[in-house]
Amino acid sequence: MSNDVVIELIDVKKSFVSGGKVIDVLKGINLRVYRGELIAIVGASGSGKTTLLSIMGTILKPSSGKVIIDGKDVSNMSEKELEKIRGKKISFVFQNGYLIEELSPLENIEIISSKVFGKKSSEIARKILRDFGVPERVNVWELSGGEYQRVAIARAISVMPEILLADEPTGNLDSKTAETVMEEVIRICRENKLSLVVVTHNTEIAKKMDKIYRLADGKIAEEK
Repeated sequence: MSNDVVIELIDVKKSFVSGGKVIDVLKGINLRVYRGELIAIVGASGSGKTTLLSIMGTILKPSSGKVIIDGKDVSNMSEKELEKIRGKKISFVFQNGYLIEELSPLENIEIISSKVFGKKSSEIARKILRDFGVPERVNVWELSGGEYQRVAIARAISVMPEILLADEPTGNLDSKTAETVMEEVIRICRENKLSLVVVTHNTEIAKKMDKIYRLADGKIAEEK
């Protein structure tokens, strides 16, 4: 882990209106993520973990406060500018994977990695599928739940983002498969100095991170 800050949140607040009432989900979040750092965010369901991750990934804008990515305040950037940042610096892993069913695992990865690596994308896609133990050419709908999620994670990592944001990436997997998958993710992040922020209910996965933060009542605090 270096001293370079890749994401910084400064007094970030987020509110939503529901049923005519204002709901304050995040109440002044201050957080730094360093290059190569692995962080877990834990907390009760509905505590705002996914909202926080979405703001870190520029999918949602904060109601107030600043989001700094590689030294640039992205809080008020246009969607076009944010798309460039997401394309170059950030990858997401969601619990449901969201693979393209009509494509093979290899094609699902190539369609993303080709934007970064061009002609080398096939070679990179094959290597990362081998790393995750997934066949290249079967149909996506033939994959088991564990294989499906491995492909989703492999796709996100294939572009070698500076920041990998994962929202319950192993939530649909049994405990043994979840541990195996996350060990591979951690290995790749460590070797390539990628920053990882993972939202999880799995305490064993959280313990493998460099730091654990708990989100409760709209505030975040590091667990010692």
